Amino acid sequence: MYFYIAFDKTTNTEYLLYKDMIHKGNIYYSEPMSKCLVVPIGTFLLNFLNTDFEGTGIGHFIRKYCYESIYFLKYPEKKKDGLNFVHLELNEPDYLLNLFQFMRSEKDEFIYMQNLFLKHLNLPYDATIVDNNDIDTANIEPINPNNLEFEKMWDDYFEQKATIALEKLEKLKKDNPKLYAEYEEQYYKNLKNNNDFNYSNLLEINGLINDLSLEFTFGAYYLSGIDLSTHNIPYCFYSSDIGSILAIEFKEFISDKHHTIKKCKNCSKYFIPENLRDIKYCNNIFKDNKTCKQLGKDITYKNSLKNDKLLDMYRKRYLSLASSVSHYGTEKAIERFENYKKDGVVMKKKYLNKEITKKEFGDWIQKNKKQ
Repeated sequence: MYFYIAFDKTTNTEYLLYKDMIHKGNIYYSEPMSKCLVVPIGTFLLNFLNTDFEGTGIGHFIRKYCYESIYFLKYPEKKKDGLNFVHLELNEPDYLLNLFQFMRSEKDEFIYMQNLFLKHLNLPYDATIVDNNDIDTANIEPINPNNLEFEKMWDDYFEQKATIALEKLEKLKKDNPKLYAEYEEQYYKNLKNNNDFNYSNLLEINGLINDLSLEFTFGAYYLSGIDLSTHNIPYCFYSSDIGSILAIEFKEFISDKHHTIKKCKNCSKYFIPENLRDIKYCNNIFKDNKTCKQLGKDITYKNSLKNDKLLDMYRKRYLSLASSVSHYGTEKAIERFENYKKDGVVMKKKYLNKEITKKEFGDWIQKNKKQ
């Protein structure tokens, strides 16, 4: 079973073909036709980063994306040759037994990849998992000629992209020297501050690519009802190894300098910001049909109220009047408190809605202090 992934950089869209495991009664089988996930570039990577591989999330991820591929890597002799729309069919006990085995066997590799991606996204990661310099040279596998051929193909691909970029920069320098000077200044400023991705140090990401090929006919997409000939996509990648697919997606994602991933300060999930202003909270539903972004704005607003001196003065006056009622209980104390409470609701609402100025609200509070 192969995964396919294609990228349309013009529309920032990726097309991922994969096979889900479904069941009918006590029989589990891989879907006859591949599903196609049509999403912004980086979305599948995002799903991977947000999966809890220490918990039950790993089982869901394997079932949804890579059960069949792992199964046939483990049992290659059971793979059927020829055109078979249902490649894999298992009874429930065999399905569950293999699922639990796959969860145990793939866990460490998935967690390693997860932390490696986080490292190259300049996000917090577990250095004890990724930055291990104690390499066992005795067990290093010999170089695979196919891997060398692919690495050369990939280097040629990015060299071609770099050449086009340089040609465009030269044209910009000639046609608009001032704009080019501003671009160059900003580029070196970013480079100096190290605020962007380190494109030159992706050897670790390349190491995840074990099996990857190019395909130009899009036959698998046609069979799944997707016509890529109408899109700006010259070829697609395919592999039986999900790690290779994730690695190539990662490289395509960061090849656009505007792409970044952040961690939501509310739900702690990773997300791709819609713009450079909204980098604190994601736009996913979190609670009471509100997104983290909406809740985040509420939290920011409430924090701003805590630091508002006029509202603090308003609360202190309220507590002072309430204390007078508690201690003295006179008609005058009760009347002053009730009037402040009734009028205060109106004045506070007007202040928060910016219907009155800070001075007007402050003068009203001071006026009530003198009564």
